[in-house]
Amino acid sequence: MKLFMWGACSVKILTGGKVYLEGEWRCDIDVIMGDGKILDVAPGGKYTEGEIIDVKGNYICPGFIDIHVHGCKGRDVMDGSVESLEIMAGFMAKHGTTGFLATTTTHGREEIRRSLKAVGDALHKDIKGAQILGVHLEGPFITPEAKGAHDEKYILAPSREGFRELVGDYESIIKRVTMSPDAEGAKELVNYLTGKGIVVSMGHTAGSYEQCMAGFEWGMSHVTHLYNAMSPLKHREPGAVGAAFDREGVTVELIADLIHVHPAALRIAVAVKGVDNVALITDAMAATGIGDGEYILGGMEVVVREGVARLKGRGNLAGSTLTQDQALRNMVLIGIRLEDAVKMLTEVPADIMGIGDKKGRIRKGYDADLAILDEKLHVSRVFVKGMQIEM
Repeated sequence: MKLFMWGACSVKILTGGKVYLEGEWRCDIDVIMGDGKILDVAPGGKYTEGEIIDVKGNYICPGFIDIHVHGCKGRDVMDGSVESLEIMAGFMAKHGTTGFLATTTTHGREEIRRSLKAVGDALHKDIKGAQILGVHLEGPFITPEAKGAHDEKYILAPSREGFRELVGDYESIIKRVTMSPDAEGAKELVNYLTGKGIVVSMGHTAGSYEQCMAGFEWGMSHVTHLYNAMSPLKHREPGAVGAAFDREGVTVELIADLIHVHPAALRIAVAVKGVDNVALITDAMAATGIGDGEYILGGMEVVVREGVARLKGRGNLAGSTLTQDQALRNMVLIGIRLEDAVKMLTEVPADIMGIGDKKGRIRKGYDADLAILDEKLHVSRVFVKGMQIEM
């Protein structure tokens, strides 16, 4: 058998699995990794020079991408700590997540700026775990009537100057902003953000159908945790949910913990929007991976009981304790095809964030971010840029 050499590159060959390729599972296919990239996706046995890793019939998936996560393992993005981000990255990787947007909450300028600095510093470190892809600024340009678990006293009117003052020198790491279209000045800020290549998400809005459709016309292209903290779909006032369903080309995200959204509503969203337009996110907070107790989310006291996080004294849902591998299992449990659930965790979020040319798929030349799942869809191995994560 002919041996193929890759120079000084250390090569790993994943073999013996079911590989997710272009929306379907392929057997007798090997995935070859080296220098942090996928070097080739080839018929089984074509390459033999390198470390052979037999996954014994398990699923080989692209690594999951979480574009909305606040915290886990007792840590939060708002800690403003590189150490917290490292701990989060390590935990998420063990659950199949290989890339994430560090998500802030509506808080004071100093607290948000400190969090941005921590992310900026972490981006220059070799963190062992899921890769930080940038920042998702959730608020503070939202509607008080739909604030959810955000602190109303920190909500700001949308404006270009207000945004610049808030983020300071860290504008380049902001990849996504969640804001409401139903406030004076929203159009100006949307135009500014989209001009900078920042994804603008509609969320935490009490806006009417017409106001939300106007937001899409301005350039809002995504919807933050569909159904939650937004005007609902009614037959005479379709609201934000109706606008999201009615607008072609707009993507949505879902919290598939079976608490935030009823299984039927999850299925309806996938059926209406189509698999290509739905991303599965966690909206996870610090209790994720630890358990019940009392926590802080964006300066607000949160009580977690039986895995459900709610604001102390108010009862509002306050993030989740979900992991992306559990989201996958939940979606399959309610009747979504495994292939479709994988796509909503990988390809779709990568495309939303404009990185679908290097992440979210198993293709030659892409980053070697991979998750290996057993028959029960539990994570057995994870590779981030070709480096295996210690489980």
